[in-house]
Amino acid sequence: MVKVRLGTSREHVAEPARLKDPVGAVEELVWNALDADAGHVVVTLERNDLGGVDRVRIQDDGSGMSAEQCEEYFRPIGSSWKKRATGTAVRNRALHGKNGRGRVRAFALGTVIRWTSVSETVHGHQQLVIEADRQSMDEFDIGDPEPAEEPSGTLFEAFGGEGLDVLADERARSSLTTAFATYLERYPDVRIEYDGRDLDPAAEQSHAGDYVLVAPPGGSNEPPRLRVVEWRRPVTRALFLCDGEGMSRAQLKPGIQAPGFEFTAHLSWGGFDDVDSEQLAFTDWAPDGPPAEVLAAARDQLRAHFRARVDERRREQVAEWRRDGIYPYAGRPGDERERAERETFDAVATTIFRHLPKSKGTRKTTFALLRSVLTHEPSDVLRIADEIFALSRQEREELGRLLERTTLSALIKASTATADRIDFLTALEHLVFAPEAKQRVKERDELHRILEDRCWIFGEEYALHVSDRSLNEVLAQHCRLLGRDTPAPGPVPREDGRRGRVDLMLSRAARHRKGERHHLVVELKRPGVVLGMGEFSQISSYAEAVMSDDRFHDPTVTWDFWLVGNAVDNALRQLAHQTDRVPGCAVSGARFRIMVKTWGEIIEDCQERLRFHSAQLEYQSSTEHAMDYLVRNHGDAVAELVADGTIPAPRGDGAAVAR
Repeated sequence: MVKVRLGTSREHVAEPARLKDPVGAVEELVWNALDADAGHVVVTLERNDLGGVDRVRIQDDGSGMSAEQCEEYFRPIGSSWKKRATGTAVRNRALHGKNGRGRVRAFALGTVIRWTSVSETVHGHQQLVIEADRQSMDEFDIGDPEPAEEPSGTLFEAFGGEGLDVLADERARSSLTTAFATYLERYPDVRIEYDGRDLDPAAEQSHAGDYVLVAPPGGSNEPPRLRVVEWRRPVTRALFLCDGEGMSRAQLKPGIQAPGFEFTAHLSWGGFDDVDSEQLAFTDWAPDGPPAEVLAAARDQLRAHFRARVDERRREQVAEWRRDGIYPYAGRPGDERERAERETFDAVATTIFRHLPKSKGTRKTTFALLRSVLTHEPSDVLRIADEIFALSRQEREELGRLLERTTLSALIKASTATADRIDFLTALEHLVFAPEAKQRVKERDELHRILEDRCWIFGEEYALHVSDRSLNEVLAQHCRLLGRDTPAPGPVPREDGRRGRVDLMLSRAARHRKGERHHLVVELKRPGVVLGMGEFSQISSYAEAVMSDDRFHDPTVTWDFWLVGNAVDNALRQLAHQTDRVPGCAVSGARFRIMVKTWGEIIEDCQERLRFHSAQLEYQSSTEHAMDYLVRNHGDAVAELVADGTIPAPRGDGAAVAR
C-alpha cells in the first residue's frame, strides 16, 4: 500500500472540497470519468427506508487508473496531467478538468470516499483501491494492485454523507444537464445516466442561438463563439467561459436581464486556453484586456438575443390570442393613436397574461376591460404597468402565487426590499473586490458607515446596538438588553490597558432557547488589508476584555467575535481552519468564539439566503444598478469615492431608478 499526501496544506484542501455542494461534486467526478474516456457513466443515488439519499455511487467504463498513474493523480493539487495533454488518451476527446480538484471535491458526498479502479496493464487487468477520510483530506491510501477479471473502469463510492437529498431534486438533474449539454451534443455516443434516467439536453432545450463574435484586436485565435440555450425547466442561469474546444473552464453570472427566460450561455474562445481557471473566474473584475473585451461583447450579444426573443414571443402570443378569439382588436389599426394603443396593450397584456385564470372567457373579459381603460383612461393603465415593471425590474417577476395571497402594495414592498438587497450585495462585491475600489475603500469612513443599517448581512435576526463605540458602551448595552441596572463604573480595558473601540455590536434573542441571547462583535478591516496575526490579536483582546470582566458575566449570553476582511494570510488561515472546529473558528470557548471571516464567505452566504427570492423575481443586479443604488442610499459615505472616480457618479434620474 502507498500513502500519498496532497502537495498543499489542509486548509487549502478544504476550500476546493466545497463540502456543502454535493451537486458540484457529482459534476466533477463525472467529468473525471469522461476525461478517462468513459462512454457510459452511471450515477446511482441509494436511498434509506425514509426515502432520503444516504449514499452515492458513480460507475464508469473508462480506462481506469493504474498504480503508476495514481501517485501523480492524487498527489499535486492545483495541477493535473491533463494540463500536458491535448486530448483523452484513447478517444482523443476534449479534456475538461486541468486543475486537479475533482478528487477533493468528492468529500462533499461523504466522510469516507473510495475509488475501485480496474485498468489494463502489461500484466493484464489489475484492480486498485484508493481510500480517503475527511478527517485527513490531504492523505489518500492507494492499495496494492491485484489481478482482476472485470473490464476496465472505475467505481466511486461515498459513505457517511449528509445533506445529500438535494441530489434527488429535479434542480440537481437540471444543473447537471446544463453542465454537460455541449459535451453530450459534441459526443453523441456518450451516455450519462443519473438516478435511473439518462441526461437528455436536447429534450430539455426549448430554443438555441449561435453567434460568432468579433475577435479582440491583435489576437491570432479563432473568433469567440457564443451559444445561448433556453431551457424548458428552471435552471441556474450561468455564463460558462470555455476553451477553444468548447470545454467549460469557469462559470460567471450572465450579468444581463432576461425576463421570463431560463437560459445558460457558453462563450468559447481559444484565448481562454492558457488562462488559469481561477483567474478566469475573476474576469468580471479584470479592468481591461482581451478576456474582459470578449466577455463584454458576449453580454452585449446576450442582450440583443433576448430583445429579439421577447419581440418574437410577443408576436407569437398575440397570434395565439387571435386564433383563440380573445384578442380585443380586429383588422389593421385605423390611425396612429390606435397603433400606439395596440402596442401598449400588447406590452401590458403579455406582462400580466401569465397571472390570469386559464378560463378563456375570463381572459377575454379582462382583455376587453384592459382595452377600455387604455381607450378612455390610458394614464391609469400606465401607472399600474409602471408599478408592475418597477416591481419586476423590467418584467422579472413571477407573480402568480403571490398575487393570490397578498396585496399589490405589499408585494411591491417585499420585492423592492429583495431587489435592494441584491443591489447592495453587488455594490459590496464591487467595493471589496474590484481592483480600482478595494485599495481605496476605508473601513471606518466608508465600509463601516455603509454597513451600519445593513445588519442583515451578518444574519437576518441581528439588530445593531453599538456602532463605533467603546467597550464601555458595549457593556452598557449588554446590561440594558438583559434588563439589568446600569453597570458599575470603571473602564473595560484591554489586556494592554488601552480602551478598545468596536466597529459593530449586534445582538439577537436565541431562536431555540427562550431567555438566552447571543451577541456579535464585528471588527472590520479595509479590503486592501490582508488579515494576519496582528489583526487577530486586536479582536482577541476584545474577547479577552469581555470574558475576563465580571460585569459581562451571564450564563444566558453567548458571544461571537468576528474579524472580517478581504484576504487572510497563511498563518491565520491555518489557525482558523482546524479539523475539530467549524471553518473560520480560530478560538472556541464555553461561552464565546473568535471567528475569521472573509467578505467572499459573507457575501456568498447572503446570496444563498436570497437565491430563492431572486429566482422568483428573475432579477440579477448589474454593476451600474448597484452603484446607482449605493449612491442614492449611502451618498454621504461614498462621496469621496464618487468625487475621485473610484465609483461612477449616478446616472440621470430615469436611469437611476430603472430596473
